Amino acid sequence: MHNDFLTELSHLGFTARMKRMNEKIASSTVEHYNRLQLTIEPNWHVVFLLLKDRNRLTVTEMATVLGFSHPALIKITRKMKAHGYLDSFKDSNDARKTIIQLSKKGKTALKDFEREWFRIEEILKDLVPESFLEQLDSLERRFEERSFKERYDEHFGAKRHFIIRNVKPSELKAVGQLMVNVYSNLKGFPKPDEQPSYYDSLANIGSFTKNPNTELLVAVTTEERLLGAVLYFDDMQYYGSGGTAPTEKNASGFRLLAVAPYARGLGVGKALSKICIEKAKSFGNQQLIIHTTDYMKIAWKMYEKLGFERSKDLDFNQGELKVYGFRLNLAY
Repeated sequence: MHNDFLTELSHLGFTARMKRMNEKIASSTVEHYNRLQLTIEPNWHVVFLLLKDRNRLTVTEMATVLGFSHPALIKITRKMKAHGYLDSFKDSNDARKTIIQLSKKGKTALKDFEREWFRIEEILKDLVPESFLEQLDSLERRFEERSFKERYDEHFGAKRHFIIRNVKPSELKAVGQLMVNVYSNLKGFPKPDEQPSYYDSLANIGSFTKNPNTELLVAVTTEERLLGAVLYFDDMQYYGSGGTAPTEKNASGFRLLAVAPYARGLGVGKALSKICIEKAKSFGNQQLIIHTTDYMKIAWKMYEKLGFERSKDLDFNQGELKVYGFRLNLAY
């Protein structure tokens, strides 16, 4: 499918694509049944086959076995009963329970339906590879193990914890991709085709750590999920920016701070900044230097709250982009 927006959305388009596929299959199935003049709807076959196998069940038992919601099963069985395919009666041992079984008409119709379902199964084998079914099994198991809510709370809940440490060699590519994604998606910020060398340095950010007193710090969850990163310098000669910053003495600096979109609001950027402040103090430097732009207003405000002050002498132009310098006095 060309120019498919749901495909472009990647994981965010997953549930919509599943719904779209289900609607396509259901529509094709209805059309097929109508063409053969079979009075049946999609999903009825699982009830037929389940009752053939188990004989008698309550709606609750069927919902549990099939993994359907109770209301969904009630809707299906009511329709099937209206067509005469099901019989229902109260449980002799518990009047609160209603037992459902195939009616005489249902058992007779089942013979014709099953012949057609075997044919449909052959078509589905052409469309759906076994590997897809295996992946679907895995997906369903993962949902059973931990729900969406549980996974969300693990990643982004109020008690979400993360650690900050030096990057591992195996993470360098992912950090580079994070940098490129974050900066290229800043509204108004130059794009990769406008400043290719800058984005090449982002993608290969790990190369900075070949210099002395330079660290690439990452924030990760306890499950090692990457949340953000920053490049820290104890020696400004390796800072790598334009302007006069690389000539500053008795100064530390940090730049290229990036936080993954899914981690915003968790305090990752602030935590990375504070770690850099503590490192600069421990090293004994008298000031900490950073830069930002008009397109990073959230970060700008955060830096000011941390005590950074504008230093116009550190400003420079990166192509047509104005870059603004800041200092934090560490001498007191």
